[in-house]
Amino acid sequence: MNKYETIFITDPDIASENVDEIIEEVQNLISGSGGEVEKLDNWGKKRLAYEVRGNKDGNYVLISFNADPQFIQRLERYYGLTEQIIKHMTVRAEKLPEFGTEVEKRVRDEDEDGDKDLLYDRFDGDEDEEGWRGSSMP
Repeated sequence: MNKYETIFITDPDIASENVDEIIEEVQNLISGSGGEVEKLDNWGKKRLAYEVRGNKDGNYVLISFNADPQFIQRLERYYGLTEQIIKHMTVRAEKLPEFGTEVEKRVRDEDEDGDKDLLYDRFDGDEDEEGWRGSSMP
């Protein structure tokens, strides 16, 4: 199974109950195919970047899930057949590096004595004019 993220935008004129029904149907499609929904965010009504099917606004829904690659074609077909969905996109979520790991490594490599004070103790002791301890940041 792979990790995916899908976002779809529904017509802003449909009732919130209908948006909830579409969300439930997508969740049922995912779980019915052996997948698992990890996170669901209903962002509500937002302004579109450009007009889509005569709409300037839309209801945004983002879902993170795990599923087999063959399922994505079925999900895209559902989106295409559902008239209330005006725009959609599904992408495979790549593994992102953990925040801070690369920065910490680079700072430790550049700090001669391996002291983490450069990164963690920003406002303690003797600081330069920018508030950093030790050598200047790159």
